[in-house]
Parts: sequence; C-alpha cells; structure tokens
Amino acid sequence: MMMAILSGCGEDKKEIPPVLPGDPVAFDLDSIRKRGKIILLTENSASTYYLYRNQLRGFDYEMVKAFARHLGVKLEVIAMDDVDLMFEKLNKGEGDLIASNLTVTDSRTKLVSFSTPVYQTRQVIAQRKIYYENDSTGILIRDSSELGRMPIWVHKYSSFYERLSQLSHTLQLPIQIEEAPGEISTDDLIRLVEEGEIPATVTDENLANMEMMEFENVDISVPITGNQDIAWAVRKNSYQLLDALNKWLSEKRTTDKLASTYKKYFEVEITDRYSSKFVMPTLGAGAISPFDSLFKMHAPQIGWDWRMLAALAYQESRFNPQAQSWSGAYGLMQLMPETAVRFGCDTAPDAECSIRASVKYLKYLQGLWKKRVPNQQERDKFVLASYNIGQGHVIDAQNLAKELGMNDTIWDGHVAEALLLKQQEKYYTMPCVKHGYCHAREPYHFVGKIMALFEHYKAGPK
Repeated sequence: MMMAILSGCGEDKKEIPPVLPGDPVAFDLDSIRKRGKIILLTENSASTYYLYRNQLRGFDYEMVKAFARHLGVKLEVIAMDDVDLMFEKLNKGEGDLIASNLTVTDSRTKLVSFSTPVYQTRQVIAQRKIYYENDSTGILIRDSSELGRMPIWVHKYSSFYERLSQLSHTLQLPIQIEEAPGEISTDDLIRLVEEGEIPATVTDENLANMEMMEFENVDISVPITGNQDIAWAVRKNSYQLLDALNKWLSEKRTTDKLASTYKKYFEVEITDRYSSKFVMPTLGAGAISPFDSLFKMHAPQIGWDWRMLAALAYQESRFNPQAQSWSGAYGLMQLMPETAVRFGCDTAPDAECSIRASVKYLKYLQGLWKKRVPNQQERDKFVLASYNIGQGHVIDAQNLAKELGMNDTIWDGHVAEALLLKQQEKYYTMPCVKHGYCHAREPYHFVGKIMALFEHYKAGPK
C-alpha cells in the first residue's frame, strides 16, 4: 500500500528546484538587534526541534537558543518540512537563520552563505537487512560499486540525490534513483525501509545512528561520502550576522557546548526505553525496593495500588534516586526540573521529595484526562503516556485517533497506534495535531512495560 502511495505522490507532485528570486532583502544583525529577536527556520524532527516532556528540545534549537542569548535577543522558531521553502523564506526576510542539519553543497552556496561547520558527518545507505543465499552479511549493497543493485529513494533536491548522481556519473554506474515525494521526510523513508516498503534510502550517519534506537532491520554500514560539513545558513548579504556567528562558533565555550550537545543528541546510549525488549526484574522475598514504604504512603492519594507507583519508579530510574537522563530529568521518578519545582520539589533529588512531587503531577494528569477517558483502567494508560512524553502529544494522538476512525478512549490498538503515527510527517502535520513530531516509540513501549511490571509486582510483596 505504501509503495503505491509513494509512486502516486512521486508522479503527481512536481518539485521545483530552489531558485533565488532576485536579491535577498537587506536585514542584517543591526536590524535583528533593533527588532529584539532572531528568527530560526528549521525542521520539526528528532535532531532539530521538537517537544519532549513539555520542553522544547533538539540539537539545532538548543544551539541557536544559546546564540540568541549571546546576541541579547529573543528566539522565534518557524518549523517547516520543505528545505527549499526555507531558502526562499530566508531570502525574503521571513527568517534570519536556517539551522536544520544542512549539508554544505556547491548548489546551496549559490543561494546562501554558510557558517563555520557545526559538525561533520558522512552519508550512508540505509538498506533493509535481508539474508540472501550464500551471503552472510545480510545486505545487498556492500560498497559504492554495488549501488546499482536496488532502487534508492531520496528527495530530488536533497544533497543525497546530488551525491548519488555524482557517483553514477563518476563510476559510470546506472543507479536507479527514485524520487521520494516532499511530504515524506527522510525519517519516514528510513521507517519505510524498516517496514520493507522500499529497499533503500540515503541519510546522514549521525541521524541514522539516532534512528537505530528504533529499527532493528536496517543496515547503515555502507558510506557513500567521506565526512561532509553541516552548517547554518544566512542570507548572502547578512555580513554582520555571519561574522558574529562565526566568531561565536570559534569561542571555546561554544565549541565545548557544541561537543556536549552533539553527544547528548547523536551519541546517546541505546537503551531499552525505545525497544519492546524487556527483562523483568527479580522479585526479592521481602520487598520490591528500598522505597516500598514511601510508595505505600503516597499511592492512595491517586487511587493507585502502590505497586503501580513502584513499577513507574523502576522503569524511570531502576530505583536510583541519583539518576539523571540525557534530557535533564532527574531523581527516582525522573521529573523534569520545571515539573519538579511546579509540584513542590525544589531541593536536592531525595527519594521522598521525588515521589511526593511525582504523585502530585500524576494527580494533575488524572484530572486532565478524567473527562476525556471515562474508564479508569484506560485512563491510567493515558496518564502514564503523558507522564513520559507530555500530555500535548497524547492529546494529539487522541485527536488523531478520532480523525482516523479509531476509538479515542482506548489506549492499546487505538490511541497508542495513533501516537506512533506522530513520527511520520504525513500525520504530525495534520490540522488536528498541534504539537508536531513525537519520538513516539518510547511512550508506546513505556506504558506496556509499566503495566507488565505492575502485574509482575502483584505476585510479590503485598
């Protein structure tokens, strides 16, 4: 079915190559400072800009926010799914800076000025692992000389298409390049490879490593470039802005922040949070955890069996009061700092403080979902998903489920499946979806794991 959609969209949609319509507007750093804000053009994706646990996140968003602070101006973000439109809006003055995982290419340098590179990465083939007869590697393409062995889907005016075309010419190799429709993102193309809908695509290696937390059937071991520069773009006549940006990027504190932020987003350890795989903890004879008495004390405030609260704590921190995640969540119950303060825990993350604030937050979420989901057992699942990813994404999933004819008050098989769709651009850009892209596999599995843990713990101490 998806192949038909891809083919149909590819035939009907006529993409226009990026064109610079006359001279870019004259609006440089002095004007930006006078206005009091800098406008970022970027994509809504896991590497650039997205909402996670009610907080805005993304490598590019965090770094541009730091640059705005350095300039002494506010940051405004315009998210869009079309890179060519970003160039057009930039040169029309509707944005000041593009930070969206842009590869520096010869064709793009005709349209914009690029900053000092913020990092480098290689382009790699993302292909489905299939074990062929007499081939133990599990992949069909093993180096650039074999690129003609299967169709490769990429966007027409992407740096990936440009690279495949160069290789086809240089190697005199007939590469079957299939044009992917603009409304299907690069992330979506990798997902289609995982699902077997298309055989291969091309992506940046650092982005592919992020995706591998979710996909088990995709191979990204074959590079088709060396390291390439990824940089931010400004108008060609924004000389002051480019100079200020490059000076800021060269400062030691900036290079240190670039390194730590890159590690945070692109080198995060693969954990079971993104996977359905899960090993049940061993039940002790006398207690589930050192904090059982605290769970028993606070769980009645939300009408929960204390072992459900214990299951939540185990999944969040493995009962470690000092745990801290890449996103900044901390403590036994892994609350974001802003959430912890809001619900009364503004001290060091001791276990009782964390549990007390967590229960207050859960009570708030129960109130939010009470009218939306009448059945209490179902409502608990919506509350857990909201605790993990933020209620905005779960409300989006409920709206999307209703739009798609699913039962919007049932989690498993309905709203949970709609939440997964919020990883796909086709769905997270629908009018009923207000919070954009969601890294949805984590909350999807999070709910199931906690419910399974709860059943497991019910066989233990009472």
